[in-house]
Amino acid sequence: MKATGSKIATLVKCLGVGFGASLAAPTFAAIIGTFDYTQEFEFVSAAPGGVNMSGGVNPGDVAGWTKLDWGTPSNPANKISSLVINPVVGDTETPDNMKVTGTVTTATDINDMDFELGPVLVHNNFVITGTSLDTATAEDYVVLTSVPPGTVQIQQVMFGVNFLETINAHGSPGQPACEAAPLGGPDTINAFGCGDIFVLDTGDLGTPQLVNVGRPDQSLAFVIDSFDIDGYKYEVFLREISGNIGTLSNKSCAAVGRAAGCAGFTTFENEINRFDLEFSVLATQLVPAPATLFLMSGSLLSLAWFQRRKARKAA
Repeated sequence: MKATGSKIATLVKCLGVGFGASLAAPTFAAIIGTFDYTQEFEFVSAAPGGVNMSGGVNPGDVAGWTKLDWGTPSNPANKISSLVINPVVGDTETPDNMKVTGTVTTATDINDMDFELGPVLVHNNFVITGTSLDTATAEDYVVLTSVPPGTVQIQQVMFGVNFLETINAHGSPGQPACEAAPLGGPDTINAFGCGDIFVLDTGDLGTPQLVNVGRPDQSLAFVIDSFDIDGYKYEVFLREISGNIGTLSNKSCAAVGRAAGCAGFTTFENEINRFDLEFSVLATQLVPAPATLFLMSGSLLSLAWFQRRKARKAA
């Protein structure tokens, strides 16, 4: 009886070790706590013909432009409308043609994310006649390098954004009434009429998610890319610093031919509208698939069975 008890104890011990090992596996490497980054944001197309395209980062990784302008002035300032990426300080109409660089800290909680400044987009929205921007496509080329450098890899994140603009006049025949700002702010109407509506053709952008819930900087953010390294999934989030980019009203979406629930922003007429984009990186530990755990547990249980059989033969 004593020998039998010893065999049972050995089997139970083996089963315990097998079960514990199956729960503990696999072993994960350390999380990447920070990434150095560079961002190059440029327009790569615009329509219709007659939209002027100028500027650009040189040398750069994107073959595009940092400024679009269009129309014939119909305002006291005698200016045309434009979209400018990363304008120089004190001049919203001149791009600096530089990359954005810095360091971003990796978050592990979607409601505790630190965002770093990325590209700045300015819409100089002046009353014009003639040619108006209809669509444009932009690309943000982001290079993430693990810190310390060279320990893992360089991750390149790219996505395209389409802008669609509708110029309307409040109350004019055939024109829709002014729509509210994306996140429920005041209507984009002033003494000069309705503001313009931009809809993001999200493409590689994911569905907007609410981040930093309960914090003063609670806002919507888009997942623009994700990648796996050493047992962790890293997601790159993009948002506008003041929460001005979000889900538009159904009428705003319809005005530019998009389905309900589209994302974008609106801008005031005859004003300079600035959008500061920023991004963050969220890391989530990957969980082994149930099938993997089953196979690991089965292997360990088989090992315990063979040990028991060996003990019987030796008895």
